[in-house]
Amino acid sequence: TAIIDGESFRRGVRCRNGETAKTVIEGFVVRNCRASWYDWNDNGAIDFWEYFGGGFWNRNGSSPTIRACLFDGNDAEYGGAILNGDENGSICRPTIVDCAFLDNGSSACLGGAIYNWGAEPEITDCQFIENRGFFGGAVLNFDGSRPEFRDCLFQANTAASDGGAMYNDASSPLVRGCIMEANAAGDEGGAVFNADPGSSAAIPEFIDCDFFSNVANGEGGAIHNFSTSPTLEGCSLRENVASIGGGMHSWNGSNPRLLDTQACGNTPDQIDGPWTDDGGNDIAPACEADCITDLDGDGSTSGADLGLLFVSWGSCGNCPADFNGDGIVDGKDLGVLFIGWGDCD
Repeated sequence: TAIIDGESFRRGVRCRNGETAKTVIEGFVVRNCRASWYDWNDNGAIDFWEYFGGGFWNRNGSSPTIRACLFDGNDAEYGGAILNGDENGSICRPTIVDCAFLDNGSSACLGGAIYNWGAEPEITDCQFIENRGFFGGAVLNFDGSRPEFRDCLFQANTAASDGGAMYNDASSPLVRGCIMEANAAGDEGGAVFNADPGSSAAIPEFIDCDFFSNVANGEGGAIHNFSTSPTLEGCSLRENVASIGGGMHSWNGSNPRLLDTQACGNTPDQIDGPWTDDGGNDIAPACEADCITDLDGDGSTSGADLGLLFVSWGSCGNCPADFNGDGIVDGKDLGVLFIGWGDCD
């Protein structure tokens, strides 16, 4: 593996000449990189905030392909690992695929892993784990950004203030098939903070996403909405925690739309504030128990699961077929399996 190591004082990569998707950055480890100074306001003085894209900076409309890379331990004031955008307003549209973002950013960083400034990246099959920021522990979308996230994992990211995994400021991300688990915010939006105080025109979309076990010290254990009305379709808000709105908190004109979405087991409540019921939603104080007897995960308990139980027969440690947790797979567990026989629904 090729390693780009910034040794804690230099940036890793910069694309600045309108690079297209034909510029491919693949298979690198980008680590320990720090943004070098850039005179954003052209005043000749080093301002504390003029540090952009610790590991990678795409500017002047640059839209490279970044594939199968690991971003580890990078930092900047804006975009600890990657910043897409610049002061010229050019739209960067990079494609980021199969990358991992680990331990980027800091409690003072905006967008611990990625900062999008009016950008439209496509981000697919990526993992964001244990990144940190002041706003947006993993990602901060700003100034009309329209990123698309598909099949990504956001886990254990933290924000000192708002948006443990993602902070959306006047932006309209499309987040599809993503998992947001165990993220935390010191104030609001344990997983996601959405805001558009200027116009309320930005509409974040979340489709088939799972928000699980996120925590906010303030409002909105999973999602906090301020002056914007996101849509949730086929999502689940499960066992998130906040002071108000364990699953979701909305105020100041926010009226999110929910379709085929589940909210259950959140503390102290499921949804606080207005919301529009587009149908098929399941709002309940407790979540139904998982179908523990479906050992092969096909949605039903059948002969295949019976066979897997017999394979595990006898003493075992922490095996899935030990339904009663006594350390032995025996007739008691066989009885539990027969009780659960059939479709899990």
